[in-house]
Order: sequence, then structure tokens, then C-alpha cells
Amino acid sequence: MVNGSRWMVRRRILILVSSIVILSLFSSALVAKFGSPLRCEFFSLCNKNFPSLSSIPYYTSDDELTAHVLAQEILSRPTLTLSVEQAKVAFMFMTPGALPFEAIWEKFFEGHEGKYSVYVHASEKASLGIIWKSKVFKGREIRSEKVFWGQIAMVDAERRLLANALQDLHNQYFVLLSETCVPLHDFNYIYNYLLGARMSFVDCFDDPGPHGLGRYMDSMMPEIRKSVWRKGAQWFAVNRQHALLVVADNLYYRKFSSFCKPGPENHNCYPDEHYVQTFLHIMDPSNLANWTVTHVDWSERKWHPKSYTIGDVTETTFAAIQAINKHVHITSDGAAKKTTVPCLWNGEERPCFLFARKFLPETADILSQLLPRSTWQRSQQAL
Repeated sequence: MVNGSRWMVRRRILILVSSIVILSLFSSALVAKFGSPLRCEFFSLCNKNFPSLSSIPYYTSDDELTAHVLAQEILSRPTLTLSVEQAKVAFMFMTPGALPFEAIWEKFFEGHEGKYSVYVHASEKASLGIIWKSKVFKGREIRSEKVFWGQIAMVDAERRLLANALQDLHNQYFVLLSETCVPLHDFNYIYNYLLGARMSFVDCFDDPGPHGLGRYMDSMMPEIRKSVWRKGAQWFAVNRQHALLVVADNLYYRKFSSFCKPGPENHNCYPDEHYVQTFLHIMDPSNLANWTVTHVDWSERKWHPKSYTIGDVTETTFAAIQAINKHVHITSDGAAKKTTVPCLWNGEERPCFLFARKFLPETADILSQLLPRSTWQRSQQAL
């Protein structure tokens, strides 16, 4: 009986050792034949992030935990696989009324039906009585509300545009534009630049000065800490996942709605320069390009960027903007520290800008001649 028990133990050990050897040989054979990617797929472990007790993040509230779980779910979902002919870019115009460059945009979209969608948030349409001349914009207005500069209503309009555009599952990229914007390149260049990018273009800057961190308030705690506070230009271009994050957010939006307001008592906080920038930096910093694809000229060092007049609209001006391949940030403190970084598109240095603003309405005629005949022609060999 004792000998029988010993034999059973030895048999089990022999089976276990044999199984380990066979599994090791099998794994080695898979790697030798197919390489490590198949091994990852076979064991379904390589792309999994299994949290350990020591790595589970600490959240200050149930709302913060819920927000991050929702963000994780959105970011981990595979994007809808679409053919080149099916994927679209959503062009979202935020304007008080009519678009002075309506004819230019119509020319820009011409011949590319099915590759774009247009959405217009015209906050003062009722009082201005807009009548669209182009079929591109007819019937493309969404329900709009009054927008006030520097207030949360600006962010509300952005989120309203995103929500409307997200209803079309073919929209895979979302560009926010103003009535003073014009395209720097032809449609194909911009379409390929955006849909080929592996990131979202959101100006996201850690500015320690009064126009950056100086606008932060302790009321933003505990969910929004000083270390994650960011500033940047309002005009973003984001992929579908990031658009969904912005629309689905409630916690961080409430913080900005309650505490980020103009006025010295609120540190002159302007939500359109901080909300999307800070929120997406918190949720998915590694997939932000940290520059905007919409160019403005801040050389006058005023509260608002330079407005382009007829005298500024030259081929030289546009060629210079198109050639910019580095983005610049300057801190708003006394040091005025300047940071210059190459614009890396999927790791390759490329021109930074696809659009430019602020062009006055008086420039419409000269722009309608210069852009299609000269400026856009340079795009055909650029990408």
C-alpha cells in the first residue's frame, strides 16, 4: 500500500514536470515560427493592464472614480473600422451670425461630398436674420444659445457642437472653427493630415504665469490639482474618443462652470482657454499633440491676436504660415520663458497649421482669389 502511494506521487510529479517541459517547448516553437506578437495574442496577456494592489490609483471621491472609469472605457474601445470613403471630418463653426468666408469654404468642400460634415452654432441668428447662400451651410445649423466671451457659455457651445457631430458615426475627427478662420491647405491635405494622425491637436501648456497657473483657484480641488492645470488656444481638432470624453464629462465641467469665470475675484479665469485643455490632459495626456492646428499671430502682445486686414493678405504671408514646423509657447510671468518644439505628426516633423485666423470680413474677395489659385496649390505635394 505504501509502495502504491509512493508510485502515485512520483507519477503526478512526472506528469507535472512533463507538462511544464511540453508547454515551454510549445511556447518556444510559437515564438520561433511566428514571433512574440502571436505569443502575446495566444496567451492574451501582453496588452492587458492587470491592476495590482500597489498600483490601484486613489481617487478623492466617487464622482472622480466614476469619471475615470468612464474615460477608461471610452479610450479602450476600438474605433469603428471605416474605409477611406466612409470616414468623415466634422467641421464645426462657432459664429455669432453669418460666415463672411462662406464662398471660400464652399470652394474648399467642392468635390469632396461624403468626406465631411458641417455644423454651425450661430448664436445670434435670430437677431441677424441669416440667409445662407451656399448649399454647404443650408440646414446645417444646430440649436444654438447666446455665447459670451470668456464665460462658460463658450464651452457649452463647443460641447453642443460636438454632441451634434457625434450623432454621425462616420465622423471620426472634429475641428472647431470660428467665423474668422480660413483653410491654409486644400481639402485632401487637411483630410489626410487629420485622419492619419494618431493624436488629437489640443494646445496644452503648463504656464506658471498669471495667465496660466495664476488663474487656478483652490476651489478646483481635490479633483483638479495645480500640477494638472493647463492653458491653451480654444481652437481644437480632436479624434472621436476625445470628443466623446468631453461630451460625457460632468464632474470637471461642473468645476469649471462654478469657479472658472472672468473678473479679478475669479483670477480672470476663462474656461475656453482651460477646460478642454486641462480635462484631456488629465484623462489622456500621452495622446495630445500639445499644439493647435489653427494659426494666430500674437506678435502684438495684446489680449487678442492680430486681425488680418487686406494689406496683410499676400502670398508671402500664407507661404510663411504654411512653412511653420515648430510651435512656440511663452510663459506669461516676468521671465517670459520661450519654448520651441517641433510639430511631430506621428513622429515626423511636419507643418503645424491647417487653418488660420483672424481675418476681417473685408479680406473675403482677395482671399477667394488667392487661396484656391495659389495657397492651396502648394498643398498637393506637401503630404
